[in-house]
Amino acid sequence: MAHAAQVCYWDGSTDTDFATDANWTGTAAEVPEADDEVIFDSRQCTKPTTGMADSESGASARCTFDLVHFKEGYTGGIGTAALPFCCAPDKIIIEGTGTYYILCGKDDQTTDADVDVVIINNPSAIVYLYSNANVAAGNLCEFTKVYLVAGTLHVAFYDPDTVDQGCYVKDLYLVPRHNDPSNALCYIEKDAYDCVSSVATNIYMGNGTLVTDSMVGTFVMQGGTVYYGSEKYIGTAVTEADMDIALLRMSAGTFYWLPDDTGTPTITLAYIFGGTFTCDDAISPDIAKTITTISAFTGATLDFRNNKGNITVTNLYNHGAVIETDKGVKVGITYNQP
Repeated sequence: MAHAAQVCYWDGSTDTDFATDANWTGTAAEVPEADDEVIFDSRQCTKPTTGMADSESGASARCTFDLVHFKEGYTGGIGTAALPFCCAPDKIIIEGTGTYYILCGKDDQTTDADVDVVIINNPSAIVYLYSNANVAAGNLCEFTKVYLVAGTLHVAFYDPDTVDQGCYVKDLYLVPRHNDPSNALCYIEKDAYDCVSSVATNIYMGNGTLVTDSMVGTFVMQGGTVYYGSEKYIGTAVTEADMDIALLRMSAGTFYWLPDDTGTPTITLAYIFGGTFTCDDAISPDIAKTITTISAFTGATLDFRNNKGNITVTNLYNHGAVIETDKGVKVGITYNQP
């Protein structure tokens, strides 16, 4: 008989094993299956730590749930760094406190896996998102849309996955509640792009702080602080590849462009309507950088004073921005251009 979708509440009355029927209450006292709604609330805040990892045969958490909801009042978190919660639900909502280790896709994934939506909305929540990209098999595990409303998010990599350690987030939104920048802090700790097809992450940022060393497709920044290159923020060298941005649209905030790349990091097209775009920092690595086309407007500041003379701007259209450069730079000026 086909499984009837139900609402399952974590009870944890027996132990910390996700795969134990007695640890669940709701429509039926059994381990959640595909299409179920999985709820964690204040009735039991001891987190599950076993029975849900990709290495555990029969782990029901691999199912495609309809919803996984950690409600306000829940304080336990889920999983560990070694044994994260392996699942691919339609939606994950995190409103509780604690630390959450969440993995999309098994290490032997034979089909694509995805978590459609992740919403993080508690300033005291710490969330790690992992995925098994499985490049060799040609399959992709992704978090399609991730909304950071309040909390700390680590878009990390998964150590046991020796095939590829990239964690793909397709669209990342930093939209801190009350527009308070302290509510949203995001680290992209290795890569956040589609390693199967080399498709970059899109980032839409209203405010908050982002520290990243990963390539970006469309980057829309309306406020906050971005450290594109983690050295300034964490103080240690992190060398990556393909630290490129296809399109940057910036209205406010501060964007530190300090990539430490094995190649020549490039911003293909940039529109700077406001805020400060800067390369001026003592920790900035001695890496040649290129901006193909940049248009800067009144209210914006472009600070290219990195004291290394290794920044190339091919096309600069200045519409009233403040531009600061090192002494002795070569500047070309052309009038009457569209």
